[in-house]
Amino acid sequence: MTDVPESERGIRYLSGSPTRVAVLEQVCDGTTRPAALVDAIAVSRTTVHRTLTDLVERNWVERVDGGYAATAVGALALEAYRNARTQFRTLERVEPFLARVDANVDDLEIEWFRTAELSTVAESNPHQPLEWYADRLETVDGERLRGVSPVISRQFIAVHAPIVERGTPTELVIGESTYRVVAERYADELRTSVSRSNYALYVAEETPPIGITLVGSTVFLGAYDDGGQLVAAVESADDRLRAWAADRHRERRDDARRITADAVP
Repeated sequence: MTDVPESERGIRYLSGSPTRVAVLEQVCDGTTRPAALVDAIAVSRTTVHRTLTDLVERNWVERVDGGYAATAVGALALEAYRNARTQFRTLERVEPFLARVDANVDDLEIEWFRTAELSTVAESNPHQPLEWYADRLETVDGERLRGVSPVISRQFIAVHAPIVERGTPTELVIGESTYRVVAERYADELRTSVSRSNYALYVAEETPPIGITLVGSTVFLGAYDDGGQLVAAVESADDRLRAWAADRHRERRDDARRITADAVP
């Protein structure tokens, strides 16, 4: 049998019983007696004593005059367990997005998504993420907009056209294959857009793996299916996630060519 690393034994121990977590939380709040733990946690006295014995053996709790108190190690163990639990909850919540992009953006950190909001495709409304994104984008204030998109659709144009028309400085990076489709289907709109002084369209050789929109202090990320439909959208004001997205936008823009009106077929 493979030995379990010491760093994982504590997580397994605490996750194996809500009572263990509850007892450790109580003693981390201050010195307490077994009788008080029985009342606070609503478990038997035998369970409380057994749990305290285990925690003492782990050096997470120590006997003191008047009862039991958490050690510094115990307080750190509880903090580490709470952080791990929070990360797993965050992972489960944003999994519909990450499952679509994890092969392409392995440098993302789950901690960055802790405060993120998510919208996914609903059976009753396959366009829910796009509608949600459009609604949220309207509420965000910013002096400029920077974006990266794997696809350009009629709905995408409808969402972003008012922003460009208001005069908001806008930069968008798309892939070469996407540009060819846009130039064929929306040539007039494309020519009008790139003629504006506040709009810059860049074409990169490769198609971006995810959608990125940076506006104000907010970042939106989008995951697409193989057919080019937006299936999950994320909104966040986390500085680390926003910095990551800004770096991805800059890298793709710097390696791309800018499209001018006379270059549109």
